[in-house]
Amino acid sequence: MKNVVEKEIEKHPTRSILIIILLATLLVAFVAAVLQQNWVSVVIIALISVLICIPAIIGRVSKIAIPTALEVYSIIFIYATLFLGELNHYYTKFWWWDVLLHISSGLAFGIIGFIILYMLHKSEKVTTSPKTVAIFTFSFALAIGAVWEIVEFTIDYTLGSTMQNGSFFWTTQQDGVFDTMKDLINDSIGALFSAIMGYLYLKKHSGIVVKPVVKEFKKDNPRFFKKKG
Repeated sequence: MKNVVEKEIEKHPTRSILIIILLATLLVAFVAAVLQQNWVSVVIIALISVLICIPAIIGRVSKIAIPTALEVYSIIFIYATLFLGELNHYYTKFWWWDVLLHISSGLAFGIIGFIILYMLHKSEKVTTSPKTVAIFTFSFALAIGAVWEIVEFTIDYTLGSTMQNGSFFWTTQQDGVFDTMKDLINDSIGALFSAIMGYLYLKKHSGIVVKPVVKEFKKDNPRFFKKKG
């Protein structure tokens, strides 16, 4: 086990160091929650600890080299959403917290959607155009955002929580509808940026954010870009 951990740190130093730091803060919060007998927080913190390790586990099991930027973002996103946002009430302390997370998640999922279709296109498994890839990129990210809103609604409805109306200004049940639409609009902003950058990458081989992530993914996963025949 020790050798496996050492190899992971050596192979992915940025991700590994980040996970160690975040797990250390979660351990402190876990102990504090146990001492306070706050069992709901104990369960949530334990869940967060598992979730931030998921990207590394997925990469190892699937043998897909996930770009470092996406891995680091996913870990920070989980921590910022559940630990800082929900448990530490950053959503109510900072009006921009929810906005930032949704725009950035739209951007990240847009990049993932772009990579999926770009990979299929380059391997000649599908034939498409830059405009179609851009539309798919936008739609993929927005679809993920919509699914998350459904998850939030389901949790609120079954557990009586307030995930859909916990923003800085909106505190009533009715305002949960406004909060949901605001989240989807912010998701669409990030998704649109990814779509535009993906389009520019295909047309001019440029596009900030998308270009370096795709370049790293192609370099580390050449088998996905082999043409048929």
